Amino acid sequence: MARESLRLRALQSVKARSMVVVAAVVAAICFGFTTPVWRVLAWMFPVLLMAQINAVLSARALAALDTSDAAALTEQQTHHWWITVANQTLMGVTVWWIGYGSAGGSATFATALQLIYLGGALVNASTHPPTFIAGAWINLAFAALFWLTQGGTNGLPLALALFGVGLVIAASSRQTAQAFRDSLQIRFENADLLRQLGEEKQVAEEANAAKSRFLAAASHDLRQPLHALLVFSSLLHRHETPQTSQLIAHIRDAAGSLDKLFSGLLDLSKLETGSIVPQMQALNIAAMVRDLVKEFQPRCTAKGVSMEAEGADEAWVLSDAFLLERILRNLVDNAVKYTNEGGVVVSVLAQESVVQLQVRDTGIGIARESQARVFEEYFQVGNPSRDPGQGSGLGLAIVRRLANLLGLEMGMRSDAGEGTTFTLILPQAPIFENMGMGAVSAPAQPALTTAVEVWLVEDHALVRMATTQALESWGCKVTQWEGMPPDAAMNAITTPPHALIADYRLAGDATGLDVAQRLRSRWPGLPVAIITGDPGINLHEVERLGNIAMWQKPVLPSLLIDWLAELSEQAVVPAPAQVD
Repeated sequence: MARESLRLRALQSVKARSMVVVAAVVAAICFGFTTPVWRVLAWMFPVLLMAQINAVLSARALAALDTSDAAALTEQQTHHWWITVANQTLMGVTVWWIGYGSAGGSATFATALQLIYLGGALVNASTHPPTFIAGAWINLAFAALFWLTQGGTNGLPLALALFGVGLVIAASSRQTAQAFRDSLQIRFENADLLRQLGEEKQVAEEANAAKSRFLAAASHDLRQPLHALLVFSSLLHRHETPQTSQLIAHIRDAAGSLDKLFSGLLDLSKLETGSIVPQMQALNIAAMVRDLVKEFQPRCTAKGVSMEAEGADEAWVLSDAFLLERILRNLVDNAVKYTNEGGVVVSVLAQESVVQLQVRDTGIGIARESQARVFEEYFQVGNPSRDPGQGSGLGLAIVRRLANLLGLEMGMRSDAGEGTTFTLILPQAPIFENMGMGAVSAPAQPALTTAVEVWLVEDHALVRMATTQALESWGCKVTQWEGMPPDAAMNAITTPPHALIADYRLAGDATGLDVAQRLRSRWPGLPVAIITGDPGINLHEVERLGNIAMWQKPVLPSLLIDWLAELSEQAVVPAPAQVD
């Protein structure tokens, strides 16, 4: 408490130095009209000197405050007490020095100045009442004594009034000090609560992380006996009898439920520990939807409900194929599970820069009061008895986390008894939409007679990555740039590339044509391909540069392959520009 009181008083003393200087100069000017100049200057200079000394000592106290022990704090309190008493004494004698022998107006103004100073000191020093009250009474005692002895008939009332002011400000000082102590107490309590909360949060996070690590590490061991159970049940199936067939079927169902539960728990633990890193690539979501619909159709037929895919035949998006398929599979599985009449529709709608994916069903729907909870772990609609045949309740929780991981916008619309619609908004693959990587779609293999060195200028990281992998898979050597190549890189190059492929709209004001013009100023015959999704491109600029392949997004790989194959047959390095 003493440390914070000293901190506040010292800080205010440092800040008040400039205000004291201004006030002293203004007061000196006013005193100069009725008081000899030498007396005014003799008063002003000590006031300014004390303000400077107070500020310097307070700044030193602030610098050492956090490392001061109890003895040092007591010593600093004493120093501050003496400084306050000295300041108040100097202000107290003002009325005698300025007012004695001068016109009555000077004494009145000097007394008013003393009271103003007391008001400022009340804000500054009242957090420590002994210091403030001692200085205040010294100040007021000088003023009261002056008016009592020099004030004539008005002297006694003024002296009594000053005495009353002393009582009021003493009480105010105690109240201010109490309010300061209370606020500090609350602050310290809040700090303790925040510290305890932080510790409890850390313990909870460590426990949650330990749980997730355990589930991830123990998954293999947990699945071993489960796998054995499934194998044994299949062996029993060979020797089943009418009496044991139902028992064996129950064993298989129980093992299947355990397998789904372990898979869900493992997925959740991986998502919570951040061990899943999306592998973004261009993929045809429409083909994925058709495959899933074909897979779930027998199950729908057995239930007597319809299942169909609608919308675009091709829709290319940038996403992780495995994680996106897991999201879609969970949504379709839920839709089929809770639909007993009507049907399930999975639609794909390609828009300007996004693809909208919807899973609609005519199932039992979700009541409004339950919609906020459907993405919680283990929550299930219409399964209060926890029937394992209806799943573990982890499906939508995993969907939500995977959607967040992939940065997808997801929405849900549902009414009890009227079905549910889940909507996903996915980013459309800007170019090479049918050039997926990995297991989604193998890129075509062009017949390049020689290796082609290509400069690729593209500011979109995912597009640059997809294009680079495709070009390298065709045997090209690729140098990537996010925008206009820097001068240092340009000057260091002695052998030009065989071709430039650039996006038209780059970061800032630059365009792919600007890059082409710069490179052609050095190598005039450089082959250039500009890829654009901008309908407002300046075709006159293209015509001016001449011999530029201009393609509108999306670009078919066959078009790019043919262009590269033609270049590989020529494999001519552009000659440098002639310098006259």
